[in-house]
Amino acid sequence: MQISELFHSLQGEGRLTGTPMYFIRAQGCAVKCPIRDVCDQPESLGFKGGERHEPASLADKALAAVGAGGWVCLTGGEPTEQADFAAVVDACRARGLRVNVQTSGLHAVPAMVDWCTVSPKAPLPRLVVRKADELKIVYTGQTPETLLALYREISARHYFLQPWWRDGGCNADETVAAVLALNRLGAAFEFTAQWHKYLGAH
Repeated sequence: MQISELFHSLQGEGRLTGTPMYFIRAQGCAVKCPIRDVCDQPESLGFKGGERHEPASLADKALAAVGAGGWVCLTGGEPTEQADFAAVVDACRARGLRVNVQTSGLHAVPAMVDWCTVSPKAPLPRLVVRKADELKIVYTGQTPETLLALYREISARHYFLQPWWRDGGCNADETVAAVLALNRLGAAFEFTAQWHKYLGAH
């Protein structure tokens, strides 16, 4: 797998917030999303760059960091665009690790994972993944109709809105207001933030 970076930290978003994880950030993302110009990981977007790591090596590094039963987060970039995505997942699970994938939902997830996070960066009709453990939407001012359509069409255990970070700050107040408004409409969204940014962690 072509890797942008590897690090050991806490998950800062969604239902697994606060969980220690070994992060495997894939290099490359073909999604031309509306917030691409302010992506919080722009160095991971291009397909040139990064370093090549074999699946077994990545799994061994993760195991050394979090121990058996610990969590690995495959993120990006877009990890499902990597040809050996399934091999990395299988190597991790063979070592007793639990795997969280963070994906845009544009490609099927070609392996069994323990927690699937879909964070859509393209219109609903383009999304292939329609079932996940959590749906996590970066709030950029989408209309209630757009958000309600995602809520209805993607089956998830948890639904989150997350602030959009740019220029050193985020639209947290607007995101909270949107969460409250959606709940009044019967859509059980929750608020999540990139808490690691508030903490100054990686």
